Amino acid sequence: MTVRFFTWPKITVLLVLSVNFTYAQELNEQLTFTLSNDKFADNDKYFTNGLYVDYQKGLAKSFVLPKTAYNKLQLRLGLGHEIYSPASLSSINTAEFDRPFAGWLYGLLEIASIKEKSKFSLALETGITGEESLAGSLQIGLHEFFGIDSRPTWVEELEFKWLFNLKMKHIVSWWSHDHSTFQYTLDTSIGTKDIYLENSLHYFFGRLNPFQNSSRTGIVNAIAAKEFFGYLSIGHRYVAHNTLIQGSIFSDDPLFTTTITKHILKSEIGAVLQSKQNTFKIIYNFNTQETPLSTGHIYGSLVYARSF
Repeated sequence: MTVRFFTWPKITVLLVLSVNFTYAQELNEQLTFTLSNDKFADNDKYFTNGLYVDYQKGLAKSFVLPKTAYNKLQLRLGLGHEIYSPASLSSINTAEFDRPFAGWLYGLLEIASIKEKSKFSLALETGITGEESLAGSLQIGLHEFFGIDSRPTWVEELEFKWLFNLKMKHIVSWWSHDHSTFQYTLDTSIGTKDIYLENSLHYFFGRLNPFQNSSRTGIVNAIAAKEFFGYLSIGHRYVAHNTLIQGSIFSDDPLFTTTITKHILKSEIGAVLQSKQNTFKIIYNFNTQETPLSTGHIYGSLVYARSF
């Protein structure tokens, strides 16, 4: 009895200390899962579903961006799958379409440099369209599984293409208060899939960590400090080319494509909770019409990230 009396308290203390030590360690990696769907906003058109898995890791050095005493480097590897459909998704007449059926299955490699008040990233994105993207099969299967009346036809789906994009993003925190901050983002892409330039302004309010350790910019939180905040954003995107709507940038596609709207207004509202190693986000996005015949669109996203 004496052995048991003195052993269990010691074991309990050791367990508590080990747990505290685990959370006190600097976290350097993160795995993020994102589900986006317009059914969250009671829609079923345009950008209708997105599935994403991202792995992020802090780096000691990089050949792409320099490492100094004032910045931290971060690697991101991503896999994504997106489904796009016209509003008349049950029609077999392309004359009724306001955009083509299209799928996008891709991978991404990104290197980011994060300073005290700014983040700069470069990314290479490459993937495939067409039946090989499995977008049509997935959407039809989901509609059948959930008993949704409208069955997508995937008539004249955008044909197979292997596409590349080089992307650059620059985020600047230019005004901060105890529980609020403004951020400006410049986002641009050039390649065989997208060519665009986007400017946006974001307002964050609530319990916020310093910029270099905040989930609001997609940074791995090294100290796992708690965050709980909401945000609003507005932006403008100038689109020079969108292959998922217009087809190839180099030649005319034999299947259905259409023209784009070059100026798109965007807005976003979201809430974020980060507690210890877990991050939860709920986001709603809105954008104005992407083609002359389409309308504005709303979709939602659910995000879960685990740091380790």
